[in-house]
Parts: sequence; C-alpha cells; structure tokens
Amino acid sequence: MGLAVSAGAQTSCSIGEQLLIELLSAEMKRSVKALKKQKPPIYYVSYTYRDWQEGKIVVEEGGVGKHTQTQHRVLQVQARAGSVQQDNTRTLKNDRTSYDLTTEKMPSPLQDDKAFTLAVWRATQQAAEVAQQDFNRVHADAQTASKRLDDSPDFVLPPQETFCQEAPSLQFDTQRIEQMLVEVSKLTQHKPFILESSFSFTYQTGSRYFVDSVGTRLKTPVRLARLMIGVEGKTVDGAQLERYRSYDVLSEAELPTLEQLTADVKQIISELEMLMQAPEAEPITVPAILKNRATAVFVHEVLGHRVEGHRQKEDAFGKTFTDKVGQPVVAPILTIVDDATLPYFNNIPLRGYYEYDDEGVKSRPVTIVEDGVMKNFLMSSSPVKGFAHSNGHGRGQEGRRPVARMGNTRVIAKDTVSYAALEGQLLEEIKKQNKPYGYIIEDLSGGFTTTETYFPQSFKLTPTLVYRLYPDGRKEAVRGADMVGTPLVSFNEIIAAADDYAVFNGTCGAESGWVPVSGIAPSVLIRRLEIEKAGKSSVKPPVLPPPFAEGK
Repeated sequence: MGLAVSAGAQTSCSIGEQLLIELLSAEMKRSVKALKKQKPPIYYVSYTYRDWQEGKIVVEEGGVGKHTQTQHRVLQVQARAGSVQQDNTRTLKNDRTSYDLTTEKMPSPLQDDKAFTLAVWRATQQAAEVAQQDFNRVHADAQTASKRLDDSPDFVLPPQETFCQEAPSLQFDTQRIEQMLVEVSKLTQHKPFILESSFSFTYQTGSRYFVDSVGTRLKTPVRLARLMIGVEGKTVDGAQLERYRSYDVLSEAELPTLEQLTADVKQIISELEMLMQAPEAEPITVPAILKNRATAVFVHEVLGHRVEGHRQKEDAFGKTFTDKVGQPVVAPILTIVDDATLPYFNNIPLRGYYEYDDEGVKSRPVTIVEDGVMKNFLMSSSPVKGFAHSNGHGRGQEGRRPVARMGNTRVIAKDTVSYAALEGQLLEEIKKQNKPYGYIIEDLSGGFTTTETYFPQSFKLTPTLVYRLYPDGRKEAVRGADMVGTPLVSFNEIIAAADDYAVFNGTCGAESGWVPVSGIAPSVLIRRLEIEKAGKSSVKPPVLPPPFAEGK
C-alpha cells in the first residue's frame, strides 16, 4: 500500500482576513440577537463566504473553444428555525423538503466594508424568512405524520472552533497548458470512429470562510485543478462508447508532460477503436476481477450513500445497514475507512481532502467497516439513534444545505497478493465453476443505486472497459456490459484482493449537490458477478463523417 500523509497547519490570519471575519461575526451577533426572539425563533445561523478564482480551458480538435478566468465572491447563509429537536430541515412526508440555501454575490470587503455588511444583512433576512416558512410547513406536517422509527433531533449544535489555514494560490502556466491540449487534440483528427472529443483544464483557487452563531471562526483554502481528456463514439447498433482520463493536480509540476499526455491520448483512442469492433456482452453470472479504480467506484456507489448517517432516520430510506452495526456486512478481508484528512496518496492529490466540513466540524478518520463488520456511519450535524454527534462529514456544494457525504474512502484489504496472482485465482475460479469465461472490469464510470423502500435495494453500474478472460488465459474486449446486484450479497462475494492500491478522483452528486470525492482501493476478486446487457440508443451514428475525418 502507498504512503498516505496528512497536511495543513493552523496559522494566524492576515489583517485583511481578520477584518472579513470580524465583519461577518459582528453582523452575525447583531442578527441572531433579534432573530432568536421571533416566533418561530431562529436558533442557529451560519455564514459561508467563498472568495475564489476559477479558470477554464476547453480545446476541441486543434481549436480553443474557451479560455476564461473569473473571480467569484459569494455568501451562503443557513438559518435554522424552531429548535434542535424539530426545525425547518426535517424531511416532510410528501417529500417537499428543500435543500436550497440563500446565496448572495458579494462586493470585496476590503474595498467597501459597508456595502459588504449590507449584503450580509440582506442575505440573513432572506434566509431567516425562508427558514420560518419552512418550519411552519414542517410543524403542520408533523401533526398528521405517523410516528418516526428514529425520533432523533434534527440538529446537534457543532463544537466551537477557531482555525486559519494558509495555502499558496494555485499558479499555472495556462498558455503552456493550452498549447499542450491543442497539440494532443490533433491526434483525434482523421479518426472517423471518434464522434466527439474533449480536452480541458479547470482550476479553482481561493479561500472559504465560515462563521456561525456558536462562535466558530474558520478560514480554509479552496484548491482544485483537473486536466481531462476524452473521446466518444457510437456503433452502428446505437451503443454509446467512451474513454476518458483525468489528472488531478495542485501544481504545475504535477501535470503530465506532453510526452505522457500524447501516449495517454493515443491509448484511449486505441481503446475506443477496439471497443467499436468488440462483441456485445451477454447476460451471465461469472467470477470477475474489479480492477483497483473500479473497486473504488464500486464501494463508493454501492456502500457510500447507504452509510450516510442522516439517511438512517428517514422512513423512506431502505436502511440496508441501519441495524447492522456490530454485524458482518462485507467480506471479512476488507476494512473501509473514510479519511478526509489525507491530502495525497502515492503522490496523487485527493479531491476529497478537507480540514473542516461545510458545517464547521473538523474532519477525522471514520472506520465504517472493520474486518467486514459494520462500525460507524458518516455523520453530519443531523444525529441518528446511537450516533449523537457529527464526525466531520457534513458537505454540500455552494447554495445547498450540507448533509452527510463521503470524502476520501479507503478500502484496505488483508492477505493481499500480487495482481498477477489475483488473475491466476480468477482463472482457477472460472474452471472451478465450469464457466465459459470470467470478467475483468478495468474501468467504471459510475451508475446508480436505489436506496428508497419503494424500490429494490439494488445497483446498476456501467463499466466502460471490460475484458473476458477465457480458461486458456486468452483475453477479449467486450462492450455493453452492465453490473447489477444487491449490496449485502455482492460485498460478501469478494474472496481475494491484490496489493495494487490506486486512486479514483471524482465528483459525487446527491441532495446536497455535487462535492469532490476520492476513493483508494485494490483490485478484488468476486466469486459471482451478474452482468446484464447495457441499454443502447435508437439513433444511428451520423451519416456524414466528422470534419477532418477523411484524408490528411
């Protein structure tokens, strides 16, 4: 396993940053003093102010489609009406709960502190009014709602924290990156099987400030950057095929070289061409290997949302693991930990890293599963039975109320073998089960998992690069294979793991919006994996070949 390290130190904020926090704190104190006397009272308020620069470069087949830099200053206000036992955030029985928060575009506090304070006041007033209206609906709904199985409070006040983390702004030679993307994008020309291609670089750099009525005062950095390459095609029978690769970095030195990028673009083009000619997968249940990054996606999709704490008390939630604490739920060779305190793994930046979550609670490692046994849930400040406090996993995108979400999810296996040995075990399992072949899932793009009681507690994931492995060791690429199953069965079919840990960096969507996440996992051997045919489009490929596809 690679070395995992933690970083980030508390320092003194600059004079300008202290002024900003003082302006937010003063308006917070003034507002809460009045709002808590209203009916229903506003018992808690938090401000999240983000000041960041966003850059984007988009290139298509040798031409620059976009190259922008934008400065953003946005205040987000969360107001809670009622009391911790019952407030405006409770899920209504008719599912009209809103996760939207009040946001306000802000002037620079250093240029005009009066205009800044007025904008804070406007946003606070609006947020309080919305919270009170929502609480009245919750209160009315509670009069006719059936008794909840878990009547835990709607909120627990977070601890008071003071923290200021300094980090250098991200600096990139965007002209050099643009030229590099232009150069490699030309490789897609004269390839009629490529219908679309994308080459992009995006970054965000700045600061996030958090102030709440408990007394917490935080300043943490905003630092994300990603270079992405991708190609797409469509077969004559309507199958959409794609190959993508991304590179998450925090410095110019971490970017791939032109030579590396050229080799990777050539590889994904070759993989797409191979898939265009590959046979379709057939429905079957066979032994399979999930390669390391695919394992990370599998755990994220199938386990992740089911162990988010706030969901456990929702009556409409499937509760796959709610009553399983202390019981075996996955293969005993696996331990699963969510640790947002890790900024890097094997020198790769982790997108799920943060020092404090979006509710002002310090992040910490949380062991979800230990040696196959369920131990904990990922908790925000919405308590559930047996878990009364947040463990630093309240997260949400700008403008959305935070709920419990994943950060850096690590899958740790014991009794590991080399990957080559794992393939050998797969061959043995194929012969043992007398199957015509097994599968190697190289890459997963995600999919969906159903968690409501109205639907089956199942998942359907979309592999984007799959090989059949025959008993004689021959490999063959196939297309159109979807993975399906149920969590409790599928996790217990894992019988072995390799020592080839790798990182998946992505972005996860849920009711609190899109948040950056990471997964770290080894390749695993699954005794039985069910494969279904993937859906296809009814629209045939374009009759006209793409421009520049013919000749040179």
